[in-house]
Amino acid sequence: MLFPHDMKTPLSLFVSAAFTLASVPALAQDRADDLLSGRPPPTGTGMLVTGSILSGVAAVNLLSSPLCKTSLIPRDTQDVCLGSSLVIGGVLAAVGLPLLFVGISRHNTYVEWKRQHRAISLLTDVGVAPTPGGAALTWSASF
Repeated sequence: MLFPHDMKTPLSLFVSAAFTLASVPALAQDRADDLLSGRPPPTGTGMLVTGSILSGVAAVNLLSSPLCKTSLIPRDTQDVCLGSSLVIGGVLAAVGLPLLFVGISRHNTYVEWKRQHRAISLLTDVGVAPTPGGAALTWSASF
C-alpha cells in the first residue's frame, strides 16, 4: 500500500530539477577560472578526428546508396540495401557532425588560449620521449 508521503509530488520533482540545474553555472565558473589561471582548455583534437571519420563514412554511405537500386545488387535485396544505407549513413552523420562542430569550437578556444598565454603555451609544447638509454626532452613548434 502506498502512502501519500511515499509518492513524488510535482513540487519535489521541481525542487530536485532546480537543484540539478543550479549546479551547471558552477561548472561554467570553474571553466572560466581554469582559463584565467592558465590551465589549458581541451584541444578538441579527439572530437575533430572522431567527427571527421564518422562524417566521412556517413558521406560515403549516403552518396553510394543509389548504387543499391542498380543491377549490381540483386532485385530482392535492393530495398533492404537502400534502407540500411540511408539509416546507417544518417545515424553516422547525426553523431559525426555534432562531434565535428564541438571539436572545432574547442579547438578555436584552445588556439585563443594559446594566443593569450604565450609563455605558458610554450611549456605545453615541451614533452618527454623515451629513448634506448633513458629519455629525451622534446619541444614541438608549428607555423
